[in-house]
Amino acid sequence: MFERGLDQALGLRRMFAPGPRPLLLLGVGCARSDAADRAGVAALAHALQRAGHRPILIDLLGDGDARAAGGASDRQHSAPCPVIAREDARRLLEPGAGPDELAALARSLRDRGSWRGLAADMALVVANPLRLADLAAALNDRIVLFAPGDAPSLAQLYAQVKAVRLAHGVTRYVAAFRDVRSRQGALEAHRRLADTAARFLGAAVEFGGLIPPTGRDLRAWDQFAADAIGWACPFDDAQASITN
Repeated sequence: MFERGLDQALGLRRMFAPGPRPLLLLGVGCARSDAADRAGVAALAHALQRAGHRPILIDLLGDGDARAAGGASDRQHSAPCPVIAREDARRLLEPGAGPDELAALARSLRDRGSWRGLAADMALVVANPLRLADLAAALNDRIVLFAPGDAPSLAQLYAQVKAVRLAHGVTRYVAAFRDVRSRQGALEAHRRLADTAARFLGAAVEFGGLIPPTGRDLRAWDQFAADAIGWACPFDDAQASITN
């Protein structure tokens, strides 16, 4: 896992640095792309808000109602719901859309929010793993994955990792697991996925932790968000690496 003290110190420096904060990219590939995934991402967005960030949620999971899926969790929080940019994001589902289009949309949404005093400092992009890789593999050195920990879901997740590996050459992943009874169950799910990916794909899968149940245990969500901040990268740095 990441060194939490260093991650939190970095977050504080970003929060209190003079001038506008760098725009961060945090992409989440959801194996199931279902209502539970969407509710989990909404809970993560709220936890990021409590940590002092201002995320834009760019939802590419499909035609479900993002606000309805996260509604039960939303009512548990006093902070305003993050900007849900689903209509604007449809252009990212078009063939040929890539990292340049993602960066342009994120900056446009940030600038639009700044007119209302809601300038964002993070684009939280949620999509199925392959679509996320199409948009963000060139911007970050790893792909973050959310998935249930049962055997059929692990098989599906492995197939998605294989597709991303073959299409984009990505060799680093972070996998966090939901719907498991304990951290030990999440560790076992991770071990099975990591061993198989290393053996057959030459890919490294880092353990991202146990995704807390939505609407419960805000402290667990706050800790999960502190880890997730370490998975984000600045858009400017990422694009500079593409150019160079």
